[in-house]
Amino acid sequence: MFKIINKIKPLIKHKQVLNFVNYYIFTIINAGISIFSISYLTKHILPEDYGMIGIYGSVLFFLPSMMSFSANGLQAIEIVDLERDKYLVFRNSYISFVLISSAISFVVAILLSFYFKEFGFVIIMATIMGFIQTLSSIHNTELFQYSQPTRFGLISTGTVLLGFMCTVLFISFFNLNWKSRIFALLISEFVFLFIRLYYLSSIGSSFRFTFDKVQFKYLLNYGAPLMLSVFAGWVLNQSDRYFLLNYFSLKEVGLYAAAAGIASFIVMINSNMIKVVYPLVYRKLSKREGKRFILKLTVLYSVLILIISTVFCIGLHFFGHLVLGKKYESAMPIIYIMCVAQSFFGIYTTTGLVIDYFKMTKLKTVLVVLSAILVILTSFVLIPIFGIYGPAIATLISFLFLSILSFFISLRLFKKHKIV
Repeated sequence: MFKIINKIKPLIKHKQVLNFVNYYIFTIINAGISIFSISYLTKHILPEDYGMIGIYGSVLFFLPSMMSFSANGLQAIEIVDLERDKYLVFRNSYISFVLISSAISFVVAILLSFYFKEFGFVIIMATIMGFIQTLSSIHNTELFQYSQPTRFGLISTGTVLLGFMCTVLFISFFNLNWKSRIFALLISEFVFLFIRLYYLSSIGSSFRFTFDKVQFKYLLNYGAPLMLSVFAGWVLNQSDRYFLLNYFSLKEVGLYAAAAGIASFIVMINSNMIKVVYPLVYRKLSKREGKRFILKLTVLYSVLILIISTVFCIGLHFFGHLVLGKKYESAMPIIYIMCVAQSFFGIYTTTGLVIDYFKMTKLKTVLVVLSAILVILTSFVLIPIFGIYGPAIATLISFLFLSILSFFISLRLFKKHKIV
């Protein structure tokens, strides 16, 4: 017994383990607030209204990647590879690039809002939120890379909590409609963006707009192959709503969006796992080592996330009626399927770090595009058979395919780059 304790003690004191625990404490808190928010919304707004929030989320999904040209991964790599002064020059160029691309996105959003008048509000609001989240992600990347989990956790929890409080205030006290939920989220993100840029970092005070053609070309060359991947990723994660809108109505989209919101508990676990391990993985790969570590990480995380997903679904089976409003209870099977699907996506992201580090953006794009084609084909086949559950099953099949293929590609990259 004492031998086991003595072995565990050094592990507990290990920086990566402490970061892992720190991130997940806040993940659990944030997940609790998010699930409580969804529970509140399903008891106060109709599924049709939740459908509009679901469309808003689907538009927002790809906007930060579009505005940043998928260069967040490059920012993380540059923090590792560049000296501090050179990185700050890169950061200024990167933010300048984001400002230009965001301005273009706003023009496109305004034009689209006139064409799709029914969804004009969600298009404009998603574009504003996408801009705010893009700037926030720059700060988040630095927090992850410099191992500041407590600060990240406090910011993320504060954002989620303020968004929920504003939602309750607008809906319960001012009797506003579903649009107020989006306003609440926007207010929360903006408040904490200001705090991020001017009180918790030097990003705002040190920024100087620079039109650096060399840096812009560097960003474009890195991100260009990934833009197709972004669209394919959107198909993988968000196209289900439009399949349902085509085959059914906004009511079914609302049910599906609520289910996806509950299943985002698994998404949070996945994203926080990556935040903890990717700085360590990148450092190991930069030294041409870490093969055993990454393979062990993949196996252990696969087991862990599937167990968590199973336990979470069992809990929902017995207590789900307390979480969802009565009009949303038919969405419960969708939650089960999507939780397992997101578990496999989490497995994919562990081996996907190897592809990201070696900047194999074209290869990653091909991988995601193949999965997107698979989800489209299987959705068309499964919806007539399984109805509203068809897109969720299609997503599960595609994420399973993605995780398996990524694993074997990573093995090839280990061999090619002689990673030991």
